[in-house]
Amino acid sequence: MRDGGQPLHHFKAELFKALGHPQRLRMLELLRDGEMSVRDLLRELHVEPSTASQQLGVLRTQGVVESRRSGSTVMYRLRDPLVAELLDVGRRVFARQVADMQHLLDADARATSAKRSRSRRQPARRRA
Repeated sequence: MRDGGQPLHHFKAELFKALGHPQRLRMLELLRDGEMSVRDLLRELHVEPSTASQQLGVLRTQGVVESRRSGSTVMYRLRDPLVAELLDVGRRVFARQVADMQHLLDADARATSAKRSRSRRQPARRRA
């Protein structure tokens, strides 16, 4: 049964590889609310059409997004709404890490402040 997880692990690795680019994640964030045309995506992303096309191709190849033609317009949408949930989980993990870092910074600031207060209260030692 050890080899039973191989296809699943390979799928997950490829999925996370497809999600592992900031521009592709931004595209997915834009598509989470529904279908968008390439023109609208370009307007929001402020990238060259070739760059958008390349990144959309990666997402399409991995089955994360799907496209359809409406006349001369190409429309994209998330293939599975669970991708939006995955983006939400990523946002929550980020928020926790930021909160943890803020907690550490606050604790460090309190310790530094306490150390300064103690040093001000203690008289300077004289050398003999």
